[in-house]
Amino acid sequence: MSMTFKVIIVGGLVGFFAVVTWVVFLPTALWHPERTVIAQGYTGDVGRGRTLFYSNGCNYCHTQYVREQDVAMGPQAQGGNYAEDNPMILGSERTGPDLSYIGRKRSEEWELKHLQHPRDLSPLSIMPNFAGLSAQDQHDIVAYLFNLGDRNAAAWMVRPYNTPYLNLTGPPREAKATPGLTSTPQGWATFKSSGLYEGKQLYITHCQTCHGCAGNGLGTYGGTMAVTPVNFRQEPFRAMPDDEWIWHVKEGVPGTLMPVWKTSLSDAQLWRVIDYAQQLFAHPFYHAPDEGDPPPPYAGKTNPLTNSYAVLDSGKAIYTRECQVCHGSSGRGEGPYRTGLEPLPPDLGDGSYGKYTDADYFWRLEVGVPWTAMPVWGLQYSSDELWSVVHYLRTMFTQTEPPLPKPVKGQRFNYPALYQEQTMPATASFERGKALYANMCSQCHGQAGDGRGPNGLHLRPRPTNLQNQASNPDPPQALNSMLTFGIRNSAMPAWGEWLPIDQRWDLVKFIVEGFQTGKPVTASVLGSGAAPDSYVTYDDAIFVGEGGTLSPANGKALYGSFCAGCHGSQGQGDGDALGAAASGRPTAFPAGMAEGYIYWRVAEGVPESMMPGYAPLEFQSQVTTTPLTGGSKSLTEADLRDLTLYVGKLASRQPKH
Repeated sequence: MSMTFKVIIVGGLVGFFAVVTWVVFLPTALWHPERTVIAQGYTGDVGRGRTLFYSNGCNYCHTQYVREQDVAMGPQAQGGNYAEDNPMILGSERTGPDLSYIGRKRSEEWELKHLQHPRDLSPLSIMPNFAGLSAQDQHDIVAYLFNLGDRNAAAWMVRPYNTPYLNLTGPPREAKATPGLTSTPQGWATFKSSGLYEGKQLYITHCQTCHGCAGNGLGTYGGTMAVTPVNFRQEPFRAMPDDEWIWHVKEGVPGTLMPVWKTSLSDAQLWRVIDYAQQLFAHPFYHAPDEGDPPPPYAGKTNPLTNSYAVLDSGKAIYTRECQVCHGSSGRGEGPYRTGLEPLPPDLGDGSYGKYTDADYFWRLEVGVPWTAMPVWGLQYSSDELWSVVHYLRTMFTQTEPPLPKPVKGQRFNYPALYQEQTMPATASFERGKALYANMCSQCHGQAGDGRGPNGLHLRPRPTNLQNQASNPDPPQALNSMLTFGIRNSAMPAWGEWLPIDQRWDLVKFIVEGFQTGKPVTASVLGSGAAPDSYVTYDDAIFVGEGGTLSPANGKALYGSFCAGCHGSQGQGDGDALGAAASGRPTAFPAGMAEGYIYWRVAEGVPESMMPGYAPLEFQSQVTTTPLTGGSKSLTEADLRDLTLYVGKLASRQPKH
């Protein structure tokens, strides 16, 4: 057949109608997917908003279609989602985020402000400003967006919508690794047969630097990230199902530095490390671990390193960096990350380590302890580094190794010249330094700086009496050097391994002004005796009515532990902890102080004075029943109220002037 004009026209029309029939009419006639709950129709404001959404070109940048390869955007799109879409306009490209499931994820007010001024809420957005639309048009578009998707707020973790992860469960656990079997001590054999030891080793090598040895997301590398690693010890991870664990661990987490571990670890290995994180951190249970004795080749090992100042410095640096978060800066098992661990870290100063040999310490450091979160440090440090830690533990904490001779003049400090040339920055803060001192230093040096903190009583040498700074002051740069590198042949931590430089200068500021020059409490600092507005409604009756309890006996005990050293047993300001402190002694408690005022001062302290606040939950000052028990206690609201009652009782006994 010759290619005539008529043939071309007829052939073109046939081809055109064939394509239209195939693409438009046949799908309409034959494709009837099962309707989903997402296809709820568009009426009223929502329908008008949909029309405006497309007429203003929003679909040029925003799609509403989740493909199989997409992650963290909701379930894969189903045909039944679009049963009410007529016409079906799914958007062209994802210049902006996909909006398939945006409904209820943000408030309508947020959506309205974002529509009017996008960069106020998303600084790098290239979205146009739609403030020029009428108020009704803006309202309708917001109504449309607010009702997209399954109308779920999605406050919990994103579910693994794509197969093969959905509803996946981990392999069965070894029977003795099941929660509840805690009466019989369990040792290495069960720990290894359960797969938890393999999981621990994988966690140490692949996860610990970010998520931390205590599983709280505060690993030594985690703090460098814009998105902090997750804390397995809180929700939603405590209750997170297996399918979410394996999905996130295997595929990574978009928008974070969480790796895609499926590229380097097998499924069996991934389940091992998940099981370890779940059982040791997310929902731990006590297994009464039976450590046993060092097996070959550890049995009989002796420390190959000769103890020296340099060896102790090496061990101290590692201990400060890795161990004190659980074991505490004085080895009493009271580090800030201990809470929630099962079992709790041991108290290295309780006198029970007399029979421990070098092999006992080294074995536990190198391979860990079964059924505990104690890391396998042999995967991170060399044998010589671990042996230096053994010397440090035995010399400073368990004191099962003879102390080194006292350093002669010139050997007590070994600081680079650079640190001796620094000057204290103008940004250093006395108040920030006071809070750091209360949390980091008072356990050993005492809140009054007299060197008699409860956790320093067993140390050798004893912590420094900082009150001597008044008569024999060290220059600020020397104090910063001591904080950074510690003091040789002592348990003074090398805080440069833990605290950033600005916080070390804050501590120096506190020491200089508090112990060298003095910060006496003045009438102007104390104020009029009236509590601020936030404390005016302080009422114990409301606290008790809501289920709280008050204990005068607890208030008296807390006062003895936290306050009597400075304020005296009767609140006269004659405590024996102050000695010749540069800041002087506090005045006697004024009679007639309102309970709200007392609670305010106990909770928040007195600014520009040595009086700290005890409200922060992270405050870990030690409360002890005997000098060497070293039990840690955070002051709760009930504690603060008990303490307030007791202080008020003492104040009522003071003569009125």
